[in-house]
Amino acid sequence: MSARRVIVSAVSACLLSACHEGGTAAEPELRTVTADDLAALGPGEVLELDLSEGAVRFALADGPIDFSRVSVRSGDQRPALVQDLLVRHGERWGVQTAGAAADFAFELDEGMVKAAGAAGRVATFVWSQSQAIGRMPRVDRVEADEAGVPRFIAGDLGTLTGGGNVRESARGWLADMAPVFRLGDEADLEAVRHTTDSLGKVHVRFQQYLHDLPVVGGELTVHADAASGQVQAVTGRVVPDEALPLAPTLDPDDAIKAVADGLADEWVSADAPELVYVLTEAGPRLAWQAAVEYADEEGPQRDVVFADAVSGELVARHPQIHRVKNRKVYSANSGTKLPGSVVVSEGGSTGDKVAQAAYDLSGVTYDFYASQFGRDSFNGAGATIHSTVHYSKNYVNAFWNGQQMVYGDGDGYYASPFAQDLDVVAHELTHAVTQYEASLVYQNQSGALNEAMSDIMAAAADAYKNGVSAKTWLLAETCWTPGVANDAMRYMANPTQDGQSYDYYPERYTGQQDNGGVHINSGIANLAFYLLSQGGKHPRNKTNTVVPALGIDKAAQIFYRALTNYLNSNATFQDARNATAQAAAELYGADAATAVHAAWTAVGVPGAPNGGGEGDGGEQTCSGTPFTGNLSGSGEEQFQPNGSYYAAKSSGTHTGCLVGPAGADFDLYLYKWNGSAWAKVAKSEGPTNSESVSYQGTAGYYTWQVVSASGAGDYTVTLKAP
Repeated sequence: MSARRVIVSAVSACLLSACHEGGTAAEPELRTVTADDLAALGPGEVLELDLSEGAVRFALADGPIDFSRVSVRSGDQRPALVQDLLVRHGERWGVQTAGAAADFAFELDEGMVKAAGAAGRVATFVWSQSQAIGRMPRVDRVEADEAGVPRFIAGDLGTLTGGGNVRESARGWLADMAPVFRLGDEADLEAVRHTTDSLGKVHVRFQQYLHDLPVVGGELTVHADAASGQVQAVTGRVVPDEALPLAPTLDPDDAIKAVADGLADEWVSADAPELVYVLTEAGPRLAWQAAVEYADEEGPQRDVVFADAVSGELVARHPQIHRVKNRKVYSANSGTKLPGSVVVSEGGSTGDKVAQAAYDLSGVTYDFYASQFGRDSFNGAGATIHSTVHYSKNYVNAFWNGQQMVYGDGDGYYASPFAQDLDVVAHELTHAVTQYEASLVYQNQSGALNEAMSDIMAAAADAYKNGVSAKTWLLAETCWTPGVANDAMRYMANPTQDGQSYDYYPERYTGQQDNGGVHINSGIANLAFYLLSQGGKHPRNKTNTVVPALGIDKAAQIFYRALTNYLNSNATFQDARNATAQAAAELYGADAATAVHAAWTAVGVPGAPNGGGEGDGGEQTCSGTPFTGNLSGSGEEQFQPNGSYYAAKSSGTHTGCLVGPAGADFDLYLYKWNGSAWAKVAKSEGPTNSESVSYQGTAGYYTWQVVSASGAGDYTVTLKAP
């Protein structure tokens, strides 16, 4: 091996100031060395090993640092050479090696994705993942989480085999493809449901177990053609079999009591604590799980809480009460005991106008789901629809509690009886549908999608009964503020009209109130649905994307298919984008999928097929720090801030707004350091002098690039980082 010769090129660490002076990248120096010379590299450097024309790159450190590029130039370019080098020099480089079977991380960059026939964002993968993905016949799109685990992958991914047992066939296929999802021997997947839809697609959902413990939020769904067995997509999120706590250090009752005491002075535990792994925004945690019941100013609450089994902190809280044709309506008689006394059952009637309205409108909602989607009640199997009216006194809300719908009578000022409004009835019944389908966790982004799905189906049910009009896009206008004409609880065509909702993903609420913004962030998806239905642009001109109209019927079919087949419990807005685009392509073809992507781009949700960030040109208003520069002509480029880069210490939104000289066409790009190179993660390439980009990124190093497609002159770019 000492005689094997390689090419090494050294590139400076400052990268932008040293490598992009005058807008062009400096040429690296080349020197020829033997493989033994690689021993001089230390753990504070990055080594890239190129095999088979740059197909594999191993990143051994993070951040913009000095690195050496190593290309094997001798005849034998076996992948085993990588193992040889790592075994020989791994200790000096600070990399643990375990012989030929070792799994080493590397970066899947744009060139590698293209070579593999895929089109996805930059993500950290490992060697075994690359090998497994390479066995797939065709990969069209990959979306991975921060750990490099795919949460959406589509294409021709292989074939289910094994006869008529579709669950076992799908489980066998996943076992063969386990390296794609970084699942090791300690991970197991248990099929929990499977369905075959009207398009002849079969969908098999799996629950993950790790070290024999359930992973709450750990789910994968395999989507395949029922006739041929061709696997066309896999969605969901799982936890890699890596270093996680195996045993709790805290007593379960003490841990649950500590977190429950933080929620309310008085509470009761509905079940015994269970040890689980739970997916949180900060990653997987070993936790004690229990359901607790209490009351606060909004009324009764039932939360599933998760107490870290080592530290005791509250790491997740999953609310179970979601507030705003076999039927049975009860009256609580202004009390709070559920379900109350029976007022009317299927086929009957009552003189209680509110109870009769609950009965009639739940029937309209049942008929809507049956006629539009072929669904028999909220569980798809003819379940009785239980409703309770006259709940409490002056109660200004309605909710689904996991078993039935509950309606307050309002206070006469803010609201009249909720059961008399079709929007409210359809909204709450859709919470029940969601519980039986995607089971979207009622917190943060998944909770906002849960609320949005209820609003969306309420609007579609309204259109089913009354036709499409301006009132279709007003939520709960019948019962809300009865003394104010043309008022509504929420406005789907212009969500910010209510004074509290958000309609643009980069500006979304990220605090703890409202369960992480489940109601106020629902406006983002509501507006995307409205634009997909009716067409048009963002009402506040946050973007210039023009969305083609598909009509409310097609839009509803797309979102329903995404809800019932492609979304999983911890779905994000970007997952919803992928899910609805996949559903649209299957239902109506590529043009419909393009329209779906346009709708999500219009509201700022990242994940566009062209590479991630949102940007459509047009002059925008951004908050942040302005930087100025001058481009002398077409093809010129500059990097900002001030020819350098910056460090984002946490996840969050990066925004950039560019304004160039009149008549010019300047473009804006965002790059992130991936451990060995600058990777383009977002762009805006409109045909004008102004551009805007919004990108949801993880911690790391970033830089912005301004490029002249045509024209010259001064520009200002306003930048903001997490």
